[in-house]
Amino acid sequence: MVNMGNVWDRATEFLSDNLSAIVPIALFAIFLPLSLQSNLQPLARTAPSAAVAINIIWYVAAILSLWGQIAIIALAIDPAAGRPAAIHVANKRVAPAIGIMLLLLIASMFLIAPIGVAMGLAGFDFAAAVAGSKQDLPSGVAGFIAIYLLILTVAGCWIAARLGLIYPIIVWERRGMGVFRRSFILTRGIVWKIIGVTILFGVVAGVAIIAAQLVFGSILRLAMGGEGDISVATVLTSVLVGAVTTAFIVLYSAFTAKLYLAVRDRREAIVESA
Repeated sequence: MVNMGNVWDRATEFLSDNLSAIVPIALFAIFLPLSLQSNLQPLARTAPSAAVAINIIWYVAAILSLWGQIAIIALAIDPAAGRPAAIHVANKRVAPAIGIMLLLLIASMFLIAPIGVAMGLAGFDFAAAVAGSKQDLPSGVAGFIAIYLLILTVAGCWIAARLGLIYPIIVWERRGMGVFRRSFILTRGIVWKIIGVTILFGVVAGVAIIAAQLVFGSILRLAMGGEGDISVATVLTSVLVGAVTTAFIVLYSAFTAKLYLAVRDRREAIVESA
């Protein structure tokens, strides 16, 4: 049985032993895109004419962040190969990872679509809502949406846990559509452990990010002043939030890689004994 505590220990040990190799990847591929995205959001509101260019930059930054996570996972799976090998793996596997993520996005849109269909059939005016007019939910739809969202949330947590190892599988096993089946196989029997760890990690990360944004953001605004959406205080706050978020992304990427190694070894041992 996989012990999550041992997996966390291996992940933190990997980070401490390979910090010099991880930091350049994290700074360039995760921290910089996150900080850039945070600082571009107010600019998009104040300069609508630049919205298209900002959206393009946002998507490029998201792809770069994905590349960085893949590189860290590759390094965590095979630390002996070093950073150059991890970067080489990330260069080769980022395209398949993008394809898999797009498939998951399309599937998510299909799962959410019944809500829009129900609202449309009940007479909800989407055009007016987009234009800024306040629209109330038609009678009889709110109950369906609440029940459907509850079922979707529970099912989504379960599916997310079963697909929690697709990144390491994409990185190391070089599979295509088979990553879904492979992840289901590897996560068999540890779904609730993955859900519990993910929820706990999400709570800790969320509290840390909110504290960095609200507490330190307020202190910086009081110390440096500045009005409007863009100021020295807001930029420094975005940088601080980006640093905290980067640390948690790196930690979870390392954890995912070490969990993959643990469940892969356990699964292969079961097959060999059978």
